[in-house]
Amino acid sequence: MARRIRQYERGLPSLNEARAERRRAFALGKVRLRAMPPHFWLWTALGMAVFGVIYWRISAGQLDSQKSAVMAKQRAIAKTLGPRIVPFVDRIEQWSSELAGPWRGDEISREISWDLVAHKPGVYLRLRLDDTSNKKNIQRAAVESLHDGFTSCFFVSDADSVATEGPKCQRNADCAPGLLCNDWEVCTRPPRPYNMRLAYRALRVLTNDWTQHLYSASNDLEVRAEERDLEQVTRVDVPVAIELLQQAKYATIVLDETPTPAVMQANGSLAGEGAEARIQRLPHMARVGIWDLTSGQARVRWRGSAEGRLVAAGKPVQLGPETAASASRQANSCMLAWDLKERLNQGEQRPHEPTATGTAP
Repeated sequence: MARRIRQYERGLPSLNEARAERRRAFALGKVRLRAMPPHFWLWTALGMAVFGVIYWRISAGQLDSQKSAVMAKQRAIAKTLGPRIVPFVDRIEQWSSELAGPWRGDEISREISWDLVAHKPGVYLRLRLDDTSNKKNIQRAAVESLHDGFTSCFFVSDADSVATEGPKCQRNADCAPGLLCNDWEVCTRPPRPYNMRLAYRALRVLTNDWTQHLYSASNDLEVRAEERDLEQVTRVDVPVAIELLQQAKYATIVLDETPTPAVMQANGSLAGEGAEARIQRLPHMARVGIWDLTSGQARVRWRGSAEGRLVAAGKPVQLGPETAASASRQANSCMLAWDLKERLNQGEQRPHEPTATGTAP
């Protein structure tokens, strides 16, 4: 009778059995880790907390140092630019408020003429009469103020500056000092009259809002972004603003009065149309003031009607709502400019003293 030979197994059977049991536990995910003492986790948490505090204090210190360096650059700009441009901006804002006050009638000096204003470099600001109620509203409107139909029909543009000719650009930083990137992505000299938004753009980095935004930065990337913004203003906007102050001879301010309730009710607002654009689209009254920047004297205080109509030559063309609205704004602003131009060209018919005619409601 043959005997069954048992397979040889190395080691103690009890150890081999325990080893096999552990393999099965690993495979089935039933491994139990030995419990750690409570004080181990306590010291681990305390160590991580201490590390986090130290890291936060070091990071906060470095971030504060970055902010202080940027603020030092801002103070340097404020010392250089502030005394030259802040008083200038304050005068423009003060004149805007005065022009919005109780109307005393038209006042046109005999020392002014259309040719004198239209061909000389100057600054231009247009806003709603209601926006002159406080300094903040004036600043907001000035940032949004652009050249419009009034500037096109009243002023003579610089022949040396062509909007579509010049080096290509994507932003102002791509242009040489003294040039700006316009809507055609071309570097050109600022068109005359200089828009007041150029001065406010240079002053933007000196405002409390900009300073608060810098201090609220939570990481170095945000601080670097503010620093790059400051450097761009210093390299691009500040030279243009200084040139504006040195060359400008006259300041022209246009205040659009709100149309009558009947006109407002008869003409609704268009999609995406702001309050300024809506007023300029509708027939309304507007006030124009012109000041001599050298003497600070008001040369023109005039109130006229901004109401015109473009007449198509040839076969009438059906215009879309937005195109028709733009045409209405252009016509109204041009009519206002032409009426003032005609009034200023009647120099020989004006008395030696300023005239006072007409009253505003």
